[in-house]
Amino acid sequence: MFDQPVTPVTKSQFLQYLRCNNAFHLVKEGIVPKPSSSSYGGYLEWGDFLQLCRNQFPTSATIDKTMDREESFLKTKEWILEKKSIFHAHLRYKHFVSTVEYLEYDPERDGWILWDFRPIGSIKQDILRSFYFHKQVAEGMSLNIVGYKLIRIQTKYLFPGDSITPEDYLLTEDITPRMESEAGTREEEWKQFQEEVERTNEQTVRFSFLDSKRSCRSLKTCLSPSHCAEGKENAKEIFDFRDSSELAKQWFALGYHSYETVPDSELTPIQKIQKQAHLTGKTYFDRNTFENYLTNVTKTVAFLDFESINPYIPLYPNTRPFQHIPYLYSLHIWDTENDTLTHKTYLHEDLGTDPRFPVLAQLQKDLPEGITIFSFSDFFEKLIIQETAAAFPEFLEFWERVKSLFIDLAMPFKKLWIYHPGQNGKASLKEILPCFSTESHGGLSIREGQDANYQYLRLIKKQVTAEEKKRVLEDLKAYCKLDSYGLFLIYRMLLERLSVI
Repeated sequence: MFDQPVTPVTKSQFLQYLRCNNAFHLVKEGIVPKPSSSSYGGYLEWGDFLQLCRNQFPTSATIDKTMDREESFLKTKEWILEKKSIFHAHLRYKHFVSTVEYLEYDPERDGWILWDFRPIGSIKQDILRSFYFHKQVAEGMSLNIVGYKLIRIQTKYLFPGDSITPEDYLLTEDITPRMESEAGTREEEWKQFQEEVERTNEQTVRFSFLDSKRSCRSLKTCLSPSHCAEGKENAKEIFDFRDSSELAKQWFALGYHSYETVPDSELTPIQKIQKQAHLTGKTYFDRNTFENYLTNVTKTVAFLDFESINPYIPLYPNTRPFQHIPYLYSLHIWDTENDTLTHKTYLHEDLGTDPRFPVLAQLQKDLPEGITIFSFSDFFEKLIIQETAAAFPEFLEFWERVKSLFIDLAMPFKKLWIYHPGQNGKASLKEILPCFSTESHGGLSIREGQDANYQYLRLIKKQVTAEEKKRVLEDLKAYCKLDSYGLFLIYRMLLERLSVI
């Protein structure tokens, strides 16, 4: 049933091929390392999620992760012959290998059902492609595959407290009909993959950003521009043009490899602003638009930033999977008339309790009434307050009072009312701040929101020492503080430009 593999071809390689032919070869030949697929914090919850899924099948056999690879294949073969349902089944056919989360034997149809467990809220193409890869390996082993099922998360599930109710939290879907309806697409993808593997077996592959049927949409996301666009690595800058998408790839094919080479006739008004800024090295600033934008701003202003966790396994009563739960805020308050800056912050350190009520209770005390509140992409900050007020009605009046006071400080940068060439087409706070101030997130231990999320989850799950806990708490406060302080610096810069230009 099993052929001895020569060079194993895995599911991840198949998926990589479908995303980018070049990347598949670059990784396969060892020219570049395999891209990391792990997300911040996800594995902290994976074990609990997996156990909830496995509990639905209490009598099944399990391939232990302590087994070596060959032993896993042999044990899987043994149990398949005994028609046992298997967790973590290791399959092998020729040089293709795969690990199926759950391989269930269906005695009524004398066949096998492929299962996958995913902590997600919706089905994506990669899941269907993964199933098809498993199917090809399994059928190569002469297994009769009769169905495909997925356990994922019911995103509308409301955690009652105490313990998760699996029957409500887990959503089991039979995706066999969808697999059958898309069989033609999957077969064509598989055929092309097999042809590519056979065509290039033991050969050095020539990489080209343009020639590949499946290649990166942008050189900026390319695993190795020095291979895929040899001699033209610096052409990455044309992919910084806003809203260029596939158009930038066409420009590259036409020989436009820098800002100055792209004709103005090809560019939108926003892209022309970018080009001019990069050619002159000067910041673009739309004074009239900014004057209107800041017309109703109060003399004392606040700059607010929340940090949150969004676990897919809810931790607190009346919360949903993936819901953002605030545990920290930083608030800078600037009195423009007296030029005084005050900083307020709250970090919830009682890790065994729900942070939402104390966070909002303290914010309500710290935030002066009736003043303009600046946030970066203020949808997030408003959503945090709104959802917390919905859970704790005593804050509904506070929410009604502040929701109209927010101004989104990201908007001017997204709409290019202001543009610094150092932004390189980006509009995130991390990219903008160093362009307009001496401050940067580069020197911090925590430099992005996903990492802050992950670090606080580590604290909750007690995966740190007492000494490390103290350091992480300080790092979290420093990160959040710079975010709100950065907003102050940007706002002050805008006012200075309005008074000087």
